[in-house]
This record gives sequence, structure tokens and C-alpha cells, in this order.
Amino acid sequence: MEALSYKAAVISIDKAYPGQARRAALAFWSALPQFSYTKFVIVVDKDINIRDPRQVVWAITSKVDPARDVFILPDNPFDSLDFATEKRGLGSKMGIDATTKVYPETDRPWADILEPDPETAAMVDRRWAEYGLADLQKGEVDPNLFGYDIR
Repeated sequence: MEALSYKAAVISIDKAYPGQARRAALAFWSALPQFSYTKFVIVVDKDINIRDPRQVVWAITSKVDPARDVFILPDNPFDSLDFATEKRGLGSKMGIDATTKVYPETDRPWADILEPDPETAAMVDRRWAEYGLADLQKGEVDPNLFGYDIR
């Protein structure tokens, strides 16, 4: 909702080779004419729920090195009603590769996702109210909270 319905897109891929996220973003922009007005494309792994902003932000903050994983396409035909652009009808697009990196995208081994110790997690759950977090909702996000009626 905050992205004006079409200014940002999050897509997930079953990554099979290096550079695939960038190719997926470029393919998205060229798939349909209306997709060319999308400013931001964030590409995540298939296990990220694209309708859960918490998971998307986690992928961005844990898997993106801006120098390596963010790319800008300047001077593209753009929505003339977008007043953020420097020139009417001409703007930039940003792609963000928020996927797990594979060689040669990085030489470092990629760490496994951290999982809590089951006993410690159970203790924290039992003491949630004691920590002052009783009203915190930890369940699945309700996509309808974000202005969409997803059935």
C-alpha cells in the first residue's frame, strides 16, 4: 500500500546460478508494459514470504551488500505522473538482490540461518509477559493489515 500499488515489487526465485536475481529483476521490468513503471524490484529467495514485510526486510538486511547487490538503471522511460523524477517521463529504477549469494557472487561460505535452541525458545515463550511483551503478536502476518484483501 505504501508503495502506491505499483512503485515497488518483491519477487521470489528458486536461485540456480549467480546473477539470476539481477536477470529476474530485468525480466520483471520487461514482462509487461505496466511493470516498466515499477521503480524498485527486490528479489528474494523462494523461502521468503513476499507478503510478509518482516521477512522481506530481514532478507534485505541480512543478504545485501549495497555495493554488490544494488543496481541502478538511469534514464528510463517512466510514469509522467511520478514527481520524484528529475525529468518528466524519464526516471531511474533500482534492483536489489536480496538472495543468498553463490560463488562467484562471494568467495565467503554462506552461513546457515540461525535457529534458536528449542529449550531456550520455549522458556522465552513462557516468560513473554514477564518481559513486558505480552501484547506482541508473534504469529503470521495478516496481509490484510497492509491494505490488501488476499484470499
